[in-house]
Amino acid sequence: MDFDVEQLAAAVLRLPTADRASLAARLLASLDEEAAERAAYDAAWEAELDRREAAAAADPEGDLPADLVLAELRAELAAERAAA
Repeated sequence: MDFDVEQLAAAVLRLPTADRASLAARLLASLDEEAAERAAYDAAWEAELDRREAAAAADPEGDLPADLVLAELRAELAAERAAA
């Protein structure tokens, strides 16, 4: 879509009042849908974080030091690059 927002706004403002109201309602509804989708996404991540926190608290000995994890990941990446 190659619309200049100002040109689009000027065209919309020339519409009859009922059409502008209908368009405004549709635009607002689309924002509500996006907000609802974002809220669902945020809630899913919050639940995942809670699950991970509970798992870590249940087994504190299962944690690995970050430097060890990063070293393993770097070694795996280097091996994949060498094989390619």
